Amino acid sequence: MDIFRIVGIGFVAAVMALLVKQHRPELAIQISIAAAVIIFFQIAPYFLGIVQMFNDLSGRLAVDIRFFEIVLKIIGIAYITGLGAELCRDAGENAIAAKIELAGKILLLVMSMPIVHSLISLVTNLL
Repeated sequence: MDIFRIVGIGFVAAVMALLVKQHRPELAIQISIAAAVIIFFQIAPYFLGIVQMFNDLSGRLAVDIRFFEIVLKIIGIAYITGLGAELCRDAGENAIAAKIELAGKILLLVMSMPIVHSLISLVTNLL
């Protein structure tokens, strides 16, 4: 199972970062970033499967593909925001992590506005 490989990569990277952090803290951050990139590439094929599933659903349902694209973008923004904030926290930069999270929340709100607008229009038409 891929999860064992991913957890193994994370565990090895964490141990390496802890060992290196005592003598060269700047390398510990680079190890964390490298582990994050490797793990991302390990899970990228699964993301493509999710995209294909959304495409199949939009073909079967009478729903505009635009909404599925927005949902995928929202999910991507949420994961990237979380990853970036955690990497900043690992580097001891809590203030920057908070700013990344704020920016992510604002982008999520902006990205979701077409869906909210469509829902409000639908409710208004029903009334």
